[in-house]
Amino acid sequence: MDDPFRYGSAVSAPYFVGREQEMAELEIDLRSGQDVVIISPRRYGKTSLVLAVAERLRKQGVSIAYLDLMPCSSKELLADKLATALYDGLVGFADRALHKVQELFGGVSLRPTVTIGPDGTPSVELGAGERSRDVDAVLARLLELPQKVAHDRGKKIVVVLDEFQEAPVIDPHLPALIRSVWQMQQHVSHVFLGSKRHVVERLFVDQNEPMYRMAKPMILESIAADTFAAYIRDRFAATGQQIDAAAVSRILEITDCHPHDTQELASFAWGLAVAEQVTATPELVDRALDRVLKAENARYTEIWSRLTPHQRLVLGALVASGGASAIYSESYRRHYRLGATSSVSRSLKALLRDDLVEETSPGEYRVPDTYLRAWLARLTATSTTLTVQARDTITLSEMVAVEIEPLTLARGLPELPHK
Repeated sequence: MDDPFRYGSAVSAPYFVGREQEMAELEIDLRSGQDVVIISPRRYGKTSLVLAVAERLRKQGVSIAYLDLMPCSSKELLADKLATALYDGLVGFADRALHKVQELFGGVSLRPTVTIGPDGTPSVELGAGERSRDVDAVLARLLELPQKVAHDRGKKIVVVLDEFQEAPVIDPHLPALIRSVWQMQQHVSHVFLGSKRHVVERLFVDQNEPMYRMAKPMILESIAADTFAAYIRDRFAATGQQIDAAAVSRILEITDCHPHDTQELASFAWGLAVAEQVTATPELVDRALDRVLKAENARYTEIWSRLTPHQRLVLGALVASGGASAIYSESYRRHYRLGATSSVSRSLKALLRDDLVEETSPGEYRVPDTYLRAWLARLTATSTTLTVQARDTITLSEMVAVEIEPLTLARGLPELPHK
């Protein structure tokens, strides 16, 4: 029996949940030539949303070119990957036998070669001759290509750049190059998204950045509880497995309707219910959470090991307080022993940079990762103490300086209270 839930990668129907309003809005924007930047916390389904809308648009005759910037470690590799994305998106599969690659790229004075993999996936390489030229000029010509094709063929084109926070990493001047070319394209829509919210926001919201106001911001919120509840019930029912209403509510209470985390916890709960041949209950959901945290333990322990003692203290305080709008106040700093405001500021800046903390509104901070919050809650427990071994107990402020081995952590932490 197949798991009815999916997480960890982009999903499509029947695993794609809700977002009808966002899909309709994005579809209208892209058909209208509007550039869009999608902003949300990590693992909120940005890529899944864009791919779902792209599939709708393809059925309406719109050409879609999609590029993930994460594998592009240099401008030279970016040029190859961009050329591949444009060829794959702008030349229909049925036409590839009829169109020589020069027909697409000749108009911008490039002579790449194309190889087709066993699965029919094309790969474009510009070759040593092209790479020996000014790579910025090559990239500029590639960025010009969608507009030329849209004009020549009289059709709409959408170009998607995923993991856009990598653009200034590839080259600090790359965002400026992209804007200089794309801001003049009247027949092409551009979509930008990325997994580091604070970087993407800065690139498009900070007036000192070249991408400032280049695209319309689309803010993704968590999925409505009633929508997710119906989805969970339907997915359980599709496999003949039962889940009671209280268990559905418990899943959403734990995950706060976070798209990825809800799918993950529902998957673990479904697996337990199937294995034990029982109806999923709140108690079973809590045991499923135990399994999720054990599965994630190595990752969170590695994150914890990278943090400074004060960063650990700030992170633990935000979890213990449920987020903070007064983290710089004297009473908050005294209660959680955070020290001087300058120390809090430095730690927050680092935690924000690593996406371990997000600023939900000016001056208000929280830990967005559902399971990191639960994992940290087990470190601090309800009394802000940690039982590392049977006879050793330390306070939260003392705990931050302790290096905790993964196996010790998994073995020695108190269980979360089961409701």
